[in-house]
Amino acid sequence: MGEQGIGNTPLGEPATASMSVVLVRAGVCLAFLMAVNSSSSADSSETTQHKRVTSEIEQGREIFNGKGMCSSCHGVNAHRGRLPEQLTPNVRKGIQTLEPQPADLRNPAALTLATDKQRFEMIRHGRLRTSMHPLPDEVLSDEDILALLAYLESIRGNAVPPRAAAESEEVVHGEIESGRRLYHEIGGCAVCHGIEGRLKRKPSMSAELRQKLSRLQPPPADLRNPSTLKSPNDRDRFRSIKYGHPGTAMFPKNLLRDDDVWDLVAYLETLRRAPR
Repeated sequence: MGEQGIGNTPLGEPATASMSVVLVRAGVCLAFLMAVNSSSSADSSETTQHKRVTSEIEQGREIFNGKGMCSSCHGVNAHRGRLPEQLTPNVRKGIQTLEPQPADLRNPAALTLATDKQRFEMIRHGRLRTSMHPLPDEVLSDEDILALLAYLESIRGNAVPPRAAAESEEVVHGEIESGRRLYHEIGGCAVCHGIEGRLKRKPSMSAELRQKLSRLQPPPADLRNPSTLKSPNDRDRFRSIKYGHPGTAMFPKNLLRDDDVWDLVAYLETLRRAPR
């Protein structure tokens, strides 16, 4: 037998085929090592992400039961009926008689807010005519509220609450006179949009505020000019009032009840139909 070269190829014969086999095997080994390394990196990334989320949830739980004071009404770890032990009998009695009663945060069917943006605004600004008071930056930072939201999702699940889903299609006919009062008083609409929707008829205010309003971009909408308005229906108008328009001076009206917003929608319809 003749002398052997690479693999089983005799010396002097072309080694192209055997070299191809070697290169293919090397490529397979390299691909395997890269896949193992990629899988390991992915697992490491997922583990890091899981630890971060778990840490945020725990931070939110501590805030809920601590400085956020959420447990005083919603119960320890959001278990209704398990109020903090340090509450006095009078405080406990007061919480039990609240109207409306604090929401059961572990029961999605009893909740109405559908997005974390809405929940954030509710925690920050409170809700009118309920015991849900505003929590300013001095009490909770934005990061604190985001941690609270992570905790609330962990105990609620991330399904859209049925009442929120049903609400998305509901249209309510509000009371015009109530809407007119809200527009000119607690709703604060007249400050930007003018008395009775007349942009140039502003309520009494400082010269500095008038100057700031004159520089708003985009400027407040002319509520008496339907051709310049963009909302196609009352449901969209409801959302614009309740949740605001990012990038404009139209901020969310979280202190108003849904019924109040529908009253405003009813009043705004009279402005669109009124002579300019």
